[in-house]
Amino acid sequence: KTKVGLTLIGPQIAEHMSPEVRSLSQDASLREAGQLMNQWKLGSLLVTDNRSYVGVITDSVLAREVVANGLDPNTTAVKSCMRKPVVAIEGNRPIIDAVRKMKEQATRHLAVTQDGQIIGVISVSNILRYYSGVV
Repeated sequence: KTKVGLTLIGPQIAEHMSPEVRSLSQDASLREAGQLMNQWKLGSLLVTDNRSYVGVITDSVLAREVVANGLDPNTTAVKSCMRKPVVAIEGNRPIIDAVRKMKEQATRHLAVTQDGQIIGVISVSNILRYYSGVV
């Protein structure tokens, strides 16, 4: 590995992301979001307005905001709690850039893009698996 400026050149984000792009409508209920995350064993889902990705809903948002604020998951729409806009990073960037962006944006999930299109998601879990050598 070589240093170029402040960027460490190493494995690319796209090599360690989850390539499944899982999403749901911004009008879906928080219960639906939680059920899909449980079914797919994910910590986040991209949120759509049926044309494009407009936000992200995460397990931590469900735990903190929904439970702590007593929101009804059956009647509260995802759009009321989602994080927006979607925080994204190019897939050809080194993994350390994802770590930096997660820290800067206070998030554990980033959409991964290539040529402006979302091609996957990288999470803290993906990064920990890479750094621990577990595949």
